[in-house]
Amino acid sequence: MDTFIKYYRKVELFFGNVKFAVIIILVFACVLGYGTFMESYHGTEYANRLIYKSFPFMMLQFLMFLSILFATLIRLPPKKHLYGFYTIHSGLIILFLGSFITYQAGVDGSITLGPNIPAREIQLGAEELIIEFPSNGKQVTVDLPFVAWEKELKMEYEGIKLQKFLPFAEDELSWIPIKIKTSGQSSARYRLYNDNFGEFFTLTLHPDSDFNNTLQMGLLNVHYMPKELEGCFSTNHPDGLIVWNGQTGECMSPAPKELKKKKGVSGKYIVELTFDDKTLQFMPEMSPLPLDQKMELDESSPYRVFSKKLFEKSPHLFLFGEGAAYFDKKTQRWSAYKISLNNEIPLPWMGFKIRLLEFREDAYPTMTPRYVKPVQENGQTIKGDLKAIEVKIDDQLFWVKSDRPISYNRGEDKVIFKIVKKTIMLPYEIVLDRFKMDTDPGTATPASFESFVTLFRGNAGSSKHHVFMNNPLKYQDFTFYQASYYQTDQGPYGSVLSVNYDPGRPWKYLGSFLLVFGSIWHFYLRRKHLAKPGVTRA
Repeated sequence: MDTFIKYYRKVELFFGNVKFAVIIILVFACVLGYGTFMESYHGTEYANRLIYKSFPFMMLQFLMFLSILFATLIRLPPKKHLYGFYTIHSGLIILFLGSFITYQAGVDGSITLGPNIPAREIQLGAEELIIEFPSNGKQVTVDLPFVAWEKELKMEYEGIKLQKFLPFAEDELSWIPIKIKTSGQSSARYRLYNDNFGEFFTLTLHPDSDFNNTLQMGLLNVHYMPKELEGCFSTNHPDGLIVWNGQTGECMSPAPKELKKKKGVSGKYIVELTFDDKTLQFMPEMSPLPLDQKMELDESSPYRVFSKKLFEKSPHLFLFGEGAAYFDKKTQRWSAYKISLNNEIPLPWMGFKIRLLEFREDAYPTMTPRYVKPVQENGQTIKGDLKAIEVKIDDQLFWVKSDRPISYNRGEDKVIFKIVKKTIMLPYEIVLDRFKMDTDPGTATPASFESFVTLFRGNAGSSKHHVFMNNPLKYQDFTFYQASYYQTDQGPYGSVLSVNYDPGRPWKYLGSFLLVFGSIWHFYLRRKHLAKPGVTRA
């Protein structure tokens, strides 16, 4: 017992030492200042992951707690002239306990309100990975680490290996080698530009790529086609038809004498022609698929027919890797050009030119996430808002990203992966009735925004509320603050409310009161004590 008391006394004197307290406070202030700097440039989430909710910062706060606690204990038994001091330190200890309660049991998240759509789901700051097995209805949830840097997971479940987690990432273009080369699966990168505008884009025919074979830029429609079709697009027959065998890559532009036309039941023309010694019937104005004997679309057929007439009314650019074709309204003819690597050809629209930057038949393009520090601008994350996990199944690597779910065919079974925010459900619903935004005079910059909502409380009825800056909605244990907004695809604005539940708030209020009261008390008693004759400073 004496040994325990001896060591306890050493610990008490060490943590209660004024020098130790000063060092801890200085370190805490420096870390807090650094966190504020990180938050202003990289966002609140990054600062929380890096500093505020990290283990080292929690330990620093715990050392401050020990310093305050033992600074009080070494001054026991109580002395009358230190009553204010005891009150101050009691307030600080209670403040720490209240903060700890909030950290353990509090809620800090957000709720997204679409126009006139009931919502009750609160999204929290942390993420989780959901793995679904539709064949047996099983679902597995994996909590993801709350870190600011790239993290090796080293987790495995039924042959599914979770290798790497990126809490902040952005996609970058990378090329995946094609193991089995197949014709008609090429990819290319281009730049379309004129004196006032320029844009880079990637198109592909490979089915595993993240990119598409079509793109729309304003009024211009861009189509990436197999290079076997290039010759057919350069011909100028009156009917403008192209017939293509997708299996062999062979195509032809039939002459008028090779065509037979008749009106179908729907009033559209049916075209009959012979290709590869086969008689085929199409309705080019309806579909490129041929008709079977029942006059229904035959999706199993490798044959397709395209009517170039459909692409002559508006700007359409057809690309074939190292070739291009378009309909020139000035000459009323289809023109075709070869494009060599890093060279350009002129286009007939607004002085545009197109340059071929890369053409690949041995690999396909995909967007691979890489870790980046997030960047915040005007309160919005403009870089690094993507989360990603590297997954390995059967020696095949792929990325699961937070912007969309991904499925993997594992034999006859399918596995679905998705990264989502952790959520909790409210016992009531909130509906956004109207969103109002005011802008600075003469600009489109938001000056203020506010939400008019209805709170539905089941059998307790409903109530109307107006949420705006410094006027939150408080109901039961939750407080809803106006945080942000967004524009829906249909046009109207939606609202985002931050949600806070702080179970340690009463203790924080009590601690703050004791801190202020103790400071006044200590100042008064200290002055009274030092004013007594013969009393010197301790």
